[in-house]
Amino acid sequence: MSNFEKNLELAINNAKRLSNKILIDGKLTSAKSSNKIEVINPSTCENIGVAPQCDKNDVDEAVESAEKAFQKWKRIPARERGKMVTAGARKLEERRNEIETLLALDTGNALRTQAIPETAASIELTHMFAGLSGEIKGENYPTNIPNSIHYTTRDPIGVVCAIVPWNAPLFLTVAKIAPAIVAGNSVVLKTAEQAPFCALLLAEIFQQELPPGVLNVISGYGEECGEPLITHEKVRKVTFTGSFAVGKIIAKKAAPKLCPVTLELGGKNPNIIMSDADLDIAIQGVIDGMRYTRQGQACTAGSRIYIQEKIYDEVVEGAIDKLSKFKMGNALEESSDIGAIISEEQLKRTLHYMDIAKKTSSAKIMHGGNQPTGDEYKNGFFYEPTLMTGVPVESPVCQEEIFGPVACAIPFKTFDEVMKSANDTPFGLSAVLWTQNLSRALEFVEEIEAGFVQVNQCVAPRANVSYGGLKMSGLGKEYAFDSMINHFTQSKTVLINRGKSNIDN
Repeated sequence: MSNFEKNLELAINNAKRLSNKILIDGKLTSAKSSNKIEVINPSTCENIGVAPQCDKNDVDEAVESAEKAFQKWKRIPARERGKMVTAGARKLEERRNEIETLLALDTGNALRTQAIPETAASIELTHMFAGLSGEIKGENYPTNIPNSIHYTTRDPIGVVCAIVPWNAPLFLTVAKIAPAIVAGNSVVLKTAEQAPFCALLLAEIFQQELPPGVLNVISGYGEECGEPLITHEKVRKVTFTGSFAVGKIIAKKAAPKLCPVTLELGGKNPNIIMSDADLDIAIQGVIDGMRYTRQGQACTAGSRIYIQEKIYDEVVEGAIDKLSKFKMGNALEESSDIGAIISEEQLKRTLHYMDIAKKTSSAKIMHGGNQPTGDEYKNGFFYEPTLMTGVPVESPVCQEEIFGPVACAIPFKTFDEVMKSANDTPFGLSAVLWTQNLSRALEFVEEIEAGFVQVNQCVAPRANVSYGGLKMSGLGKEYAFDSMINHFTQSKTVLINRGKSNIDN
């Protein structure tokens, strides 16, 4: 049996085992709702299982389980909670092969270039938050009130609603549940209906080290499942990653009960190359930054590639050369650099924007621009990594988040010109500049309207890198210690009058 066959068998068996299951009160169980959501392998369009289409009754059960567990969990010392989460992280390491293969099957993201690194990053992030458990503390303050003590505590909030997307479901699940649980909260996680199994497997493994009810997992659509979860009176915090449109709805639904929300939303990110840049590094950087190996399905994808006129042709040619070397194929094939788009709906979204581009007279497709042909691609949601020139900056292709493998190369003359264009967007998630001019780099950092800024590198967010957007790209930061403190604890101010001492001198 080949490695591909072994990986496929392992992933399919786990998908079958977890099919039609949710996690409530420490146990895999069936949902109260009888409705089901078909889960498709993006590489083949084959059914790999079903996810329960949970409704309000399932939400109520999950929240009640979380609320009951919270009353005990919050009283466990933070370092003890951290030890349990560390033990959970070790179990993830022991079963990482299972997790990696199921992640590739679930999402269509290539095993070697995406699923394996995402699993490793998820384990690292879990260890980081667990190790910071002892740093959850308040502060002492001086006071001018005689015989008075003034200090603050950091207390858990309560039941946390965590909603994750399908593009990086493992890492984003960990980014929400690990800090929430370490901080003393309980969690109800709603998985992405397109890719539910890898998050459920992770939760099942975690559950071996946690008291029942601390972590609960449900699945379903926004209206029937997400909305009653967000609006539930016992849910005290909402953390969401996804589109701006959905994030706006979530904020509105949570507002009547003044429930705090953390929102990591979309972007239309600039990746800027100055003429003095190290082009070998910069060209590879913009290819990496576009996240082609995740089919462009990343909110940080640098899909607006600005290139100074002097080096424009050289950079475009270099990018085409690198794109031509990518191998697209089944996500579970270890030779695949690029996998499949998550769903037919998302593929149609990419085709919609490409149709706009192809009808633009000035636009020119330099690489890609089609669905690949051949037997290995005929049943999956595949689309070639695409680079275009001549697309007007005011075009929807350059203004709206496609969430597909499509990027536009845009020439510019001056730094002031490119900064104006880069900031001319309602989004403000990430931005990258390539230059060897230190003064220019610092000016860029000061002027760019983005929450995640890089110079001469373009790496994905990771453990202990505070990450989040500005403007319509979200509210709050994730992945670092400050996110655990700011989003999953609340400050309590304490004043104590100790009175006069009765002790004789």
